[in-house]
Amino acid sequence: MPHDLLFSLSGERSILLCQSEKMAMILEAFVGKLLDKLSEFIWGEIFIMRDVQDELKQLQRRIERLSGYLESAEHKRHEDRTINNWVVELKDVMYDAEDIIERCMIEGRILLENHPSTLAVRDTSSSFYSPGFLQFKHEIGKKIKELNDRLKEINKDRSKLPALKYTRQSALEGRVNTRQTFPNVIKSDIVGPKIEEATQSLVELLIKDDNKKYRVLGIVGMGGIGKTTLASNIYNNKIIKENFPIRVWVCISQDFSETKMLKEIIRGGGGNYGKAETKAELVTCLSLVLSKRFFIVLDDVWEKDVWEDLLRYAIENATSTGKIVITTRDRNVAGSIVTEGAEIHHVDKMDDHSGWKLLCKIVFGDNDDEEEEISSLQEIGVKIVKKCGGLPLAIKTIGGVLRSKERSNVEWNKILKSDAWSMSQLQEQLPRALFLSYEYLPSDLKQCFLYCSLFPEDFTMDRDELIRYWVAEGFVRRAEGDTIMEDLAEDFYRELIGRNLLQPCDKYGRLSDVAGNYCKMHDLLRSLAHFLMRDESIFLGDHEQSPNANPLSKLRRLSMVNTGEILEVPDVMKQQKCLRTLLVWRSLKLPMVENELFESSTFLRVMNLSGTRLESLHSIGDLLHLRYLNVSGTDIEELPESIGCLVNLEVLNLSGCGYLHTLPKAITKLCNLRCLCIEETPLTHVPKGIGKLKHLNHLQGFVIGHDDRRDDEGCDLKELQSLSRLRFLEINNLKRAQPSGALVLANSRSLRTLILMGEAMESPSNDEEEAMAIQSNEEEEAISIQRNDKIYNELSPQSTHLQKLKIYDFIGTGFLGWMMSSPLSASFPNLTSIKLCNCISFPQLPPLGLLPQLKSLCIWRMRAIKTIGPEFLGPRASSAATSFPKLEQLKFEEMSNWEEWSFGMVEGVGEERRGAPKLLPCLTKLELFNCPKLRALPPLGLLPQLTFLAIGAGAIKTIGPEFLGPRASSAATSFPNLEGLYFKEMSNWEEWSFGMVEEFGEERRGAPKLLPRLTKLGLFNCPKLRALPEGLRHTTNLQELNIYGADNVKEINNLPSLKSLRIAKRPRLEHVENLDKLQYLRVDLHSYFIETSTTDADGRTEHLPQWLLELLQNAPAAMQNLKEFKLTCSLPLLKTFLKDGPNWPIIQPIPQVKINGTFSSYIRCTKDPPSFETNVVESEESMDR
Repeated sequence: MPHDLLFSLSGERSILLCQSEKMAMILEAFVGKLLDKLSEFIWGEIFIMRDVQDELKQLQRRIERLSGYLESAEHKRHEDRTINNWVVELKDVMYDAEDIIERCMIEGRILLENHPSTLAVRDTSSSFYSPGFLQFKHEIGKKIKELNDRLKEINKDRSKLPALKYTRQSALEGRVNTRQTFPNVIKSDIVGPKIEEATQSLVELLIKDDNKKYRVLGIVGMGGIGKTTLASNIYNNKIIKENFPIRVWVCISQDFSETKMLKEIIRGGGGNYGKAETKAELVTCLSLVLSKRFFIVLDDVWEKDVWEDLLRYAIENATSTGKIVITTRDRNVAGSIVTEGAEIHHVDKMDDHSGWKLLCKIVFGDNDDEEEEISSLQEIGVKIVKKCGGLPLAIKTIGGVLRSKERSNVEWNKILKSDAWSMSQLQEQLPRALFLSYEYLPSDLKQCFLYCSLFPEDFTMDRDELIRYWVAEGFVRRAEGDTIMEDLAEDFYRELIGRNLLQPCDKYGRLSDVAGNYCKMHDLLRSLAHFLMRDESIFLGDHEQSPNANPLSKLRRLSMVNTGEILEVPDVMKQQKCLRTLLVWRSLKLPMVENELFESSTFLRVMNLSGTRLESLHSIGDLLHLRYLNVSGTDIEELPESIGCLVNLEVLNLSGCGYLHTLPKAITKLCNLRCLCIEETPLTHVPKGIGKLKHLNHLQGFVIGHDDRRDDEGCDLKELQSLSRLRFLEINNLKRAQPSGALVLANSRSLRTLILMGEAMESPSNDEEEAMAIQSNEEEEAISIQRNDKIYNELSPQSTHLQKLKIYDFIGTGFLGWMMSSPLSASFPNLTSIKLCNCISFPQLPPLGLLPQLKSLCIWRMRAIKTIGPEFLGPRASSAATSFPKLEQLKFEEMSNWEEWSFGMVEGVGEERRGAPKLLPCLTKLELFNCPKLRALPPLGLLPQLTFLAIGAGAIKTIGPEFLGPRASSAATSFPNLEGLYFKEMSNWEEWSFGMVEEFGEERRGAPKLLPRLTKLGLFNCPKLRALPEGLRHTTNLQELNIYGADNVKEINNLPSLKSLRIAKRPRLEHVENLDKLQYLRVDLHSYFIETSTTDADGRTEHLPQWLLELLQNAPAAMQNLKEFKLTCSLPLLKTFLKDGPNWPIIQPIPQVKINGTFSSYIRCTKDPPSFETNVVESEESMDR
């Protein structure tokens, strides 16, 4: 028995004990962790419960004996109601035991704080015990004896259950193998001819010209059959991308929020809903956003109301045409939505051959070296596929199981003959394969998987937030060494993704093949989890409620959606007083939580009230067991000092609380806090003492100093020196910091993300204003700059695990010393993302090209930089070296003094260096915005993987062959993968040439290899550009051309593949011709210099510009593919297109015409079926009437 009480109560062991496992869902996993906790409690704090020491040991022994039957009980409980009731009762005892032990630990900590010297010598007398504590000891002792009696009865009942077998497993069994790896890229389930044929036929149907405002296609099939996969395949099809400039994907859950869904579609369409909040405002906004041909996927539609009440009006009043695809299980829903003549496509079950191919893809990947092994397993593999019933989701999840097993007939045969296939208690629509996939999960993973069903349907789960839930709930065992529980939880996340039990997606919920920061749960898997959790958890939503089938069980988790203004917890939960988890979603109207809820929920471990209108948490200090508290985005104005009583709290999220200005000093007592989020909350300061929170690994929005310069209250940088476990650190208001005299992050050797924020400065309107501002207080500025140099160099990260670095608003004498040192590749071998913003004093960029893993780089508002040259790539780059070997995205923005950019790749004689092709070999996206002094561009045509290029360089006058690459030979291809090319704000650009035509006008052999994949070209505010390059006609895939503010371009011609042309803002065009495949023409003449002829003293008649008149007159012959013409013009010109007007004959043959004039005037007409609609009459007199 240990004799050092302080070690037991306040040392590392006790802190870990207080953090250790809490709520569980799987009895087998829960009991193992409870035994660990019970053992440490008995031997660490027995002095305060000396009277019941024997009872505690007996409790421990009884739990150990019963634990050997748990594996058998968990497997058989779903088929045998008697066994299930036995498990429910045992689990109830386990929960109560944990609550009692934790309460003792909390009381022990309070004793230590009140009587540190007495307890330090293990005085076992009770002279210092308060009457209240003596009463507590008596009550707890009584409860422990009751627990023993209950366990005794449970053990007796167990003897009456002969089906239960004793299977004592080792401590390592049932645990997640953290060494097992799963791929970051998830194998697609697009296999077999059926889905490819369906995709091709439906794409052809969708792009077919039918002269309709819109068409709706319904994809119908049972759950898990592949509706979303088919819709995703169509959505990502190249032809769809080419034909629909606007593409939006949105998931429609049963509990969808009308306004949230409308906002998602607006944002996905490239629009901005601004301050619009009501349904009416958002519907109107959506109509305006759909200004180009659009393609919208509504995935997982359950009710027709989503169309009738929300989207129909917006789409019918959109300024463009489009197609909508819905996926649904209900044919009646599809039938009530799809338009006349549209198709309902039924997704068939996958045949055995395609199912086997999918299973192989999941288990073996694309490895062709394993044909012999695949062949040996094919017979049994096809039998497994048959059991999956042709459902791709079932095959994928079974594939996840098989991938974790030995590839042998013996192991695969175990899967084939598993009892889980015959599970009779499941709902009919739940495939047994999903249950089998669950059964073969390690017990630690089972509880993590089940927990995901507490999120709303189709909810996009943030990986880091999900991990914090798992840790706070106690699903992750304590880690050893430098590994923290969040690291282990991340392994759990990857394994669930790899087993296809969670679906990777982007932050907007669109499914992805890459296991990144977000995921979703398929609704069938979510239904399975609800079924398996029904004894302990309940989900309350507008359209769904997970049942509680067993009256013997106690509900311990509650998840609610759209609560309204009152948080109504079911009465049974108030009476049972066992609630451990409360999650509230999409409840924007909820203003407060009644004290009654807190009083009946004293065992709460997890509470999420984010996004509500909550104003206060006065009774929060009574929730002594609380581990996770999220009140982000609420109206909360203050936190009570009593929050310091929550010594078990691990996660506190206060981000985005706009009315919260101070934190209580008691926050420094939260000794087990692991995550503190306070970003975007206007705090004056953070109380001193944060450095005492040794377990912090995520600190976001840390404020330095005090708004009122009261340094005695605010934190300084020294607070960070003791936080050795930090993984994520964001520091705000560094302008208020003082040098600490030491490396602040010397002990944070596992740091992954570092964000340093000075103090945002107002951007001067011009350089002269900026110079005046600097000169106004030169001496003070010099002192501040020297201080900043010291501070930022003291913030040198010492972690080789650093992955993300962001620096905002830094002013110093130069760049950070630790970024200029060499070699960067050794200091930051894992750095993948860098963002440098408003660091106006950096005259030179560091050699970032040396970073081996860098994938994303953003440089913004670096005003001191005039030249970027070879030093940016790395010193002495040899021909064998590769600069920026993995960089994928590069962005420069608001570089007001940047004049020159060179790769340093061309020798004196003009020949390309051998090392050039190794420059930026993976770059796919390059953006240069608002760089007014940049005079020239490097040979960007050499970049082999570049797909998107946007250039905004105001000083450039000429773009010529050097842009393509030096001395491009006939065998070379310039911009081999570029798909989108945009020039913006090029105010001095006059000439654009490819240099491809020889002196006799003959095309060079190499010309056809110029921009072979370019599909989109945009010219925006290039007022001096005189002409498009002659060689543009050789870009055989160019389909979309947008010209806005290129006033001096005279001709657009000979673009054989062009399908869409948009022209706006005073063009002086003379000829537009030879656009044989043009389908969409849009012209904005609002600010155009119109030819006019005065007809009388009262007004004038306006005419179309000659080039447009000729183009439209020749349309029937020269542009046989023209489908749509849109025109924005003045009201007088619009009148010339009325049926009796002079321009009516030239638009009459065009399938669809939309003309918008001033004063909200319009004309709409179609050729087939014939229709004409306008709100304009022929004369002003009649309009007045």
